[in-house]
Amino acid sequence: MKETRHPTVSFIMPVLNEENNIAKSLDSILKIEYPNEKKEILLALGKSSDTTDAIVEKYKSKYPKIIRTFENHSGNTAIGRNICIDYATGEFLMNYSAHAIAEKNLLKILVGKHQGSTENIASVGCANISPEKQNFVAETASAVFSSFIGGKNVFVQNADFSDERFTDHISFALYKKNPVIEVGMFDPEFWCGQDAELDLRLIQKGYKILFTPKTKVYHYKRSTLKALFKQMYRYGMARAKMCKKHPKTLKPFHLIGSSFIIGIILILLLTVLSFIPIWIPMFIMFLYIVASMISTFTVSKKPLGIIASPIFAVIIHVGYGLGFLRGLINRKL
Repeated sequence: MKETRHPTVSFIMPVLNEENNIAKSLDSILKIEYPNEKKEILLALGKSSDTTDAIVEKYKSKYPKIIRTFENHSGNTAIGRNICIDYATGEFLMNYSAHAIAEKNLLKILVGKHQGSTENIASVGCANISPEKQNFVAETASAVFSSFIGGKNVFVQNADFSDERFTDHISFALYKKNPVIEVGMFDPEFWCGQDAELDLRLIQKGYKILFTPKTKVYHYKRSTLKALFKQMYRYGMARAKMCKKHPKTLKPFHLIGSSFIIGIILILLLTVLSFIPIWIPMFIMFLYIVASMISTFTVSKKPLGIIASPIFAVIIHVGYGLGFLRGLINRKL
């Protein structure tokens, strides 16, 4: 019988102000059903203002052969990931987050897909879904993201397909290290969305990105409305930068957020100038509220979340739209 080969996997993780999640994240990696001596956890530590560094230091002292840390005072996640890659000894790189929880079969499935494929695959990834226990904001945001109004299966970072397929991008993916180095690693200009931009360059080089539904990563969503808005703003900026660097990636749905903002301004202006009656914007707002609630109802039956969903939808669309417009105006990229 052929012996199963367990290549070393390097988890690359930028970390900043993660005191609420970092311990759970590290515990989940250590519990993955894969030889611990074939795992290495590389943490690029930003300038955290909470107890993150102290928590990490305890884990590092307990698992000195597995966990290594490096300074990343820039706070830039792309730079942090590149720092980790520079020190990685693994054949594979697991693109990971300090607020994510892995299923125990994660590496068995992802490594197995790499080893069992004859395709020119650079990475294999899986869906990221929300843990069952989160606060109200995170739970509601997760429900809205998982509905059609939140862009489910349109924005591939939120995709959860039922079948295995090649795709343009997967958020949590196991990369072969050599192709990542070949294309120049992560672009530091992308503070957010750098993995999507990396995937595009890999595809342009002839590599493939594989999605598998056989395993999952549980990803904690933002726990405050302010944090959710900032996240979507950053996503919007990253997408605009992507479209400026790679114009062919622009799709109509990328313009939804900015069109939403421009539409609101235009309708309000026409109403103030008496070109359209007041009932038209009121009716449009009513339709948006109803659409948000119906959309959320398809994935969640929690009454308070359904009622609050229009607020979350507005934050998602406005935040993303403003970020996209800012990214287009920004001179860099």
